[in-house]
Amino acid sequence: EADTHPGGPQSIILANELWRRVFAADPSALGRTVTIDNAPFRIAGVAAAGFWFPTSADAYVPIRITGNLGDLGTNTMMIGRVRQDFGPQALKSSLAATAAAFRQSGKGARNHAGLQAFSLQDSIVGDVRLKLLLLFGVVAAMLLIACLNLAGLLLARLAARQREVAVRLALGSGAARLVAQFAVENALLIAAGCAAGVVLARWLLQGLVAVVPFGLPSSQPIRLDWETLAFAVGLAAVMALAFSLAPLFTARRIAVYEALKAGRGSSGAGPARLATRGILVVSEVALSAVLLVSAVLLMQSLYRLNSEPLGFSPRGVLAFSTPRERYRNPAAQRAFQEQLLTRLEGLPGISAAGVVDHLPLTGHANLPTALVGHPDLDIGGMEIRTVSPGFFTALRIPLLRGRAIQASDTAGSAPVIVVNEAVARRWWPQGNALDGLANVGRFHGRDFTDGAEAPRQVVGVVADVKTEFLNAPARPTVYLPIAQTPWMDGGVSWVVRADRLDGLGDRLRAVVAEIDGRQRVTGMREMPDIVSATTRDSRFDAWLFGLFAVLALALAALGIYGLLAFSVARRTNEFGIRMALGANRGSVLRIVLRQGVMFIGIGLALGFAAAYAATRFLASLLYGVKPHDPVSFAAVALVLFAAGLAASYLPARRATRVDPMTALRYE
Repeated sequence: EADTHPGGPQSIILANELWRRVFAADPSALGRTVTIDNAPFRIAGVAAAGFWFPTSADAYVPIRITGNLGDLGTNTMMIGRVRQDFGPQALKSSLAATAAAFRQSGKGARNHAGLQAFSLQDSIVGDVRLKLLLLFGVVAAMLLIACLNLAGLLLARLAARQREVAVRLALGSGAARLVAQFAVENALLIAAGCAAGVVLARWLLQGLVAVVPFGLPSSQPIRLDWETLAFAVGLAAVMALAFSLAPLFTARRIAVYEALKAGRGSSGAGPARLATRGILVVSEVALSAVLLVSAVLLMQSLYRLNSEPLGFSPRGVLAFSTPRERYRNPAAQRAFQEQLLTRLEGLPGISAAGVVDHLPLTGHANLPTALVGHPDLDIGGMEIRTVSPGFFTALRIPLLRGRAIQASDTAGSAPVIVVNEAVARRWWPQGNALDGLANVGRFHGRDFTDGAEAPRQVVGVVADVKTEFLNAPARPTVYLPIAQTPWMDGGVSWVVRADRLDGLGDRLRAVVAEIDGRQRVTGMREMPDIVSATTRDSRFDAWLFGLFAVLALALAALGIYGLLAFSVARRTNEFGIRMALGANRGSVLRIVLRQGVMFIGIGLALGFAAAYAATRFLASLLYGVKPHDPVSFAAVALVLFAAGLAASYLPARRATRVDPMTALRYE
């Protein structure tokens, strides 16, 4: 506890991996002093080898009361183990009483929202649970489609072997023995499929885990363990066996005499069996419709995200960072920045360069900010950006009113501030923003900068810029001249606009090394890549669902093709008679296509009903599009109809080429 008091010993606990990597697991490391951010810390302990926490760290330091904004508890997370005899309602009442006492003590903010309790387990898996459950559902749908296709193919196979079955029955074979024979054959197919799946899973798993853009909450590496393998193979085998055995029990109902009497031109398959295959195909189309609707919705959402106005132009901009550890002195840091800016702006091909403490779409950095004379309009989570004069030019952020930050805004000049549209709309909905004064670090009369900040004159209004997320409105943001913020002693990021970015990174590193060979350069990326990284979750969801939807569509089309091909083979004699009596090829073509369209239509109706109910679970993954978007449903209908007609056309064309003499030869 003494470590948490101001002025107490600076202690640190090392993660077990860091202890082994840096100190070779030497027990004598305890008590030694290490340096973090130029401050000494005494190693007080080493975490156990099996310790894991979602926010993994190499080291742990005590949290301390600092007298700053963080002491209000707004950005503090606490973990507590609840007693077994302490129910949810008792916990809720206790937290409410504690929050009330905290507010009355005057130590917390007047608008403190209270203490909200939630399960640590839920907080760990909350953001990932929905995605994994949706993925599990998609895989289950694909498994069901594959099994439906398997059942349809085995029905056709059984129909083709109906005369063989009849001969076996006529020679005294029992129906149970026939079912056992076919079950063994099907089991061999299923075993081969499962073996191929296991090989592919081992080959693809690490690659798939590597491209997953969100963190998977696991204390151990994701691998194909025996439990997962047994579950997956067992589920696939049981479902496949169930769907493959179901058609075989129809062998009990084969009429031996009629099957032996049937000519070679007939498959012997009755209307009931054809109807069963039709139900299977309709089910495939319905499941495919659900997956396709989900994929189209996610792709629409991704398109809307990519079309979202950024407030700046990322093309042609290279960004990099210089960490803070080299320059603890604000004056030395400022001298380095001015020297590097001058060198960068003088490089051939560079049109503008600027400095900012936090790049757009890379995170947030906020402080409460007050509008002088209007305490009711204070913004507790104002985004603060300290920038150089060239920042707005480098990113081409539009200036709407007034002026941008200039080189004349130095430490000795009057304090100024530039606000974005969101602030202007909130503070001056009808008035002139350029008449206002803002006080950074002040909230409800309390100053959290220890008097370092004086009221600043608003000199300009710029366009809203996406600060953290593309799928959220631009946050209220203010921009301060970097020369007027000596209290800002962190690392900075640089934005450089150039005619060509090829080879620019090496040139920039060389310039930094010429000024200070010990200054590190980190995070060098093109600005479009930074923007693209914000949509990686949506892009992953869209392409993953799209891949499964395309596979489902292909399986459904294969099912339609197989059913109609089987139907055409069964009705060869019928088509021969029709054409012998004068029917033209067009009428025969329409008969077969009508059957395919009927299956597609019924499957679409059922699939859309299921999709209407299922897509509501996608609501949290969508942006700018509703789960029941009619355009998406219409697009899926067109795609499925086109695929279904293409699959129906080949069997239909084969039916039109039936030779009446060949078809009737065995009648």
